[in-house]
Amino acid sequence: MTDHYSQNDAAKKSFFRKGLIVLVVLAAVSTIFMTRYALSGSRKSIAGDVPDYDDAYLMAKTFVKPTIKSSKITFPESGYQCAQKPDSVFIVKSYAETKDRPGSDSVTSFEITLKFVGGKVADKHNWKVLNIIED
Repeated sequence: MTDHYSQNDAAKKSFFRKGLIVLVVLAAVSTIFMTRYALSGSRKSIAGDVPDYDDAYLMAKTFVKPTIKSSKITFPESGYQCAQKPDSVFIVKSYAETKDRPGSDSVTSFEITLKFVGGKVADKHNWKVLNIIED
């Protein structure tokens, strides 16, 4: 009778140890995945490439720069207005300052309408210029 009890007790302990090992492994794997998710960066990198106003302004500067006939062009860091329409269409309003020679500063205002067609946000080929107006 005590032999049967000892074997039953040993079987219960073995089952408990195996179950405990499985739970510890699952907790470790879960912790690793949760940590990686928490440290994965911005929401943009999780959801894929979705442009925001700053991305649209960066591309607007890229498309406007060749249209201005000057070698020294500066764009304001925060002096722009941007609006987003449906279907990833952005309207950016800003200005560019040009300095060709000392004392001859000029300001060119522009409004550009861009459409993001998909892909990497930083790639110029993934944007399409719908309209550009310069004053």
